[in-house]
Amino acid sequence: MQGEYSHFVNRKLSFGMSKDPEGFLGAQQRWVEGAITLFWQWTTGNADAEGESKKNGWLLWVVILFFSGFVFSLCRMVTKQYTSSIFVELGFIEPEKFDNLIREPLGPIIGAFYDILLQIRGGHSNDNYSYKVYEDMTLQFIVFILTCASAYFVLWVITNFCRLFKGCCTLPYEMKWWGRLVISFDNLTYWVWFWTSFFWIGFNFYLATFAANFHFNNLGMMSFMLATTILNYALIISNSMRFTIMESVDANEVAFLSMDNIWRANQLFFMVGPIQGFSVITGTKNFLSYLLYGQDIGGWSGGDLTQVSIMIVKYWTSAIIICCISCWIYLFTSDPSPTEYQSRRPGCIIFTFIAMDVLHPCIYLWTLGSNLTNEEVAKMTWFQALTSSRWWKRSVSNTVLTEGLTNVFRYIAPAYNFLLPLLVFQNAYMGVGGGFTLVAVGAGH
Repeated sequence: MQGEYSHFVNRKLSFGMSKDPEGFLGAQQRWVEGAITLFWQWTTGNADAEGESKKNGWLLWVVILFFSGFVFSLCRMVTKQYTSSIFVELGFIEPEKFDNLIREPLGPIIGAFYDILLQIRGGHSNDNYSYKVYEDMTLQFIVFILTCASAYFVLWVITNFCRLFKGCCTLPYEMKWWGRLVISFDNLTYWVWFWTSFFWIGFNFYLATFAANFHFNNLGMMSFMLATTILNYALIISNSMRFTIMESVDANEVAFLSMDNIWRANQLFFMVGPIQGFSVITGTKNFLSYLLYGQDIGGWSGGDLTQVSIMIVKYWTSAIIICCISCWIYLFTSDPSPTEYQSRRPGCIIFTFIAMDVLHPCIYLWTLGSNLTNEEVAKMTWFQALTSSRWWKRSVSNTVLTEGLTNVFRYIAPAYNFLLPLLVFQNAYMGVGGGFTLVAVGAGH
């Protein structure tokens, strides 16, 4: 925020130990709570900042407005049919000039592309539908991309113009300043998306319990899903290969990605939503205590809240598993028609994969503290064993939390990521729930 430069020291300066799983849940809650408190402090101008940081704090609002404009443009693109830029609607560009520069040159090219595609599909027939709607959608998307590129160009021009007045202008005069501001914005607002895990779990639960209808091209959906999967795994493979190089070790590289990381990332996505939602309340409460009463919020009055986080995740993951079992029971007991069965079964399958991702954390948290020894078990009668919660915890833990079963679950997630696109041809209803779930829980989220 002060415009100062940082430097990465290419040496191992320190070593750290990873937290226990239950300690990590508490850390997640603290991180999110701190981000929320800092977000409210910076956006309301109440941050503990001095000098250049305090003077440049308003620039975060500029980034927020830019991001809000981008989200608005996305919503506009998918909800409104148009073939002109928002710059035309605002009066910055004349409609005739826009048509001459963009629409008239692109229209024939897009039309020719779809004519070729129609010929590949066998030409016109009584069953063919018009490609005009797809031509309009393609033109609309190209206009959206060009509008975003134009807005970026305008920002670049303004930023470089500010270089002439860098002594008295607080606006960034280098594009990398905007990059740093975007990173700061992301660090302060990543918790805003905590609802996405609830949405995808709820959406697939809806698909598993209610009949649904979707219309899309199977080849297009399969291509989208394969491209998403390949891009995600390209990121993983490239990082893994980089880690194996000796220079990466010397550079203190810690971004090692493996099958374990893929599995853990899936688990984390579906687990931490409730923790982050709870942190929204506690972080806002901390900020109000700081703002209204001047309270010191540098610590946690209720301890580190690890036990609260454990309790939230324990019951949340249990609810997912119970809902998964209930979906399958309801599917087979409700006597669905063949069409309804074909639409609901994919929801059950995808929901099962989600439940399998959270099964290990759920069992681990429920059996936490099961320290029954073999000697104690040998002394117990069958009645004592069946009525002992410690014995049940030990038995379930020894059944599920084994190396063999763990290896099975570890490789199921990557396997079904590649299997889902192929299943679209067998059942088109796999496309929507499976395709967009791949986007949600991919390597980069």
